Amino acid sequence: MIVIRSTAELRRVLAEPRAQGKSIGYVPTMGALHEGHLALVREAKVRDDVVVASIFVNPLQFAPNEDFDTYPRDEERDLALCEKVAADIAWLPTADELFPPGFGLTVAVPRLSGVLCGEGRPTHFAGVTTEMSKILILLAPTAVYLGEKDFQQLVVLRAMVRDLGLPLEVRAVPTVRERDGLALSSRNAYLAEAERPVAAALFRVLSELAPKLRADTGAVAAVLAEGRAALTEAGVRRIDYLELVDGETLEPVSTVGSGNRLVAAIWVGSTRLIDNVAV
Repeated sequence: MIVIRSTAELRRVLAEPRAQGKSIGYVPTMGALHEGHLALVREAKVRDDVVVASIFVNPLQFAPNEDFDTYPRDEERDLALCEKVAADIAWLPTADELFPPGFGLTVAVPRLSGVLCGEGRPTHFAGVTTEMSKILILLAPTAVYLGEKDFQQLVVLRAMVRDLGLPLEVRAVPTVRERDGLALSSRNAYLAEAERPVAAALFRVLSELAPKLRADTGAVAAVLAEGRAALTEAGVRRIDYLELVDGETLEPVSTVGSGNRLVAAIWVGSTRLIDNVAV
C-alpha cells in the first residue's frame, strides 16, 4: 500500500493506471476506521482495479459547537487497517491543501440538505458536498463507495454527482452492524457501557416498524407514533426525527410506496445516532 499526503503525488501515481484504462474506486473516510469502512474497501477491491481510501476529518462539515476537535483520530491504526484490506493507496490530504487561504467555494444541494439531519445541522451537508465535489474533481475516480448507514448523505451526494455531471458511479454498500444491531459508527466510541442497550433499541424498533408499515400501507402516522413511544420506553430521551420518506426526494410520505425509507436520529446521552431501514 502506498501512503500519499499531497494531491500532486496522488495524481502522479494515478496517471499510469488511468492511462491504461484501469478503473479507480474511491472510499472516503474520516478515519477512526471500523468494519463499515472496511466493507467499502472490500467492495471496491472486487469491482475496481485501483482502490484509494482517504483519511480526512473534514472541518467544513462541523459546526462550531460540534466535535471536530475531539473526533477520534488514530492514523497509525487506520493505516494498518487500510493495509489489512489491501487498499492500494491511502490518501491523507491536509485541510490547508484542500481549502487553502482564501478558499470561498460552496457547493450545496439545498432541497435535500435542509431536512432530517439538516434541520439540526444546517451547515453540515454543504460542508460535505463542498469537500466531496472538490475531491471527486481532483481524483476523477470511476466510482465512489458510500455506506447506506448515512442514508441522507448518500442521497445528497448522488444528487450532487448527477447535477454536476461528474462521470462516475455512486455505489451504495449495506450498513454493517454490531451483534446487537447497532450500526457501526466512529461515534459509537462515545457511548458508555450502560448506554449500549438504549442505542441498540434504535435498529430493533426500526426493524419492528418496517413489516407493520408493509402490512398496513395507510397506517404510517400510527406506526410512527408507536415507534416514538417504543424508543422512549427503551430509554431514549430525545428523538430528532423518526420518519418514513421517499428514498430519492427525502420527503415524508403518508402512504407506503416503492423505495420508501424509514429513517431516524436519536440522542443517547451526549451521542447522536442515526439509522435507517428499507420499507
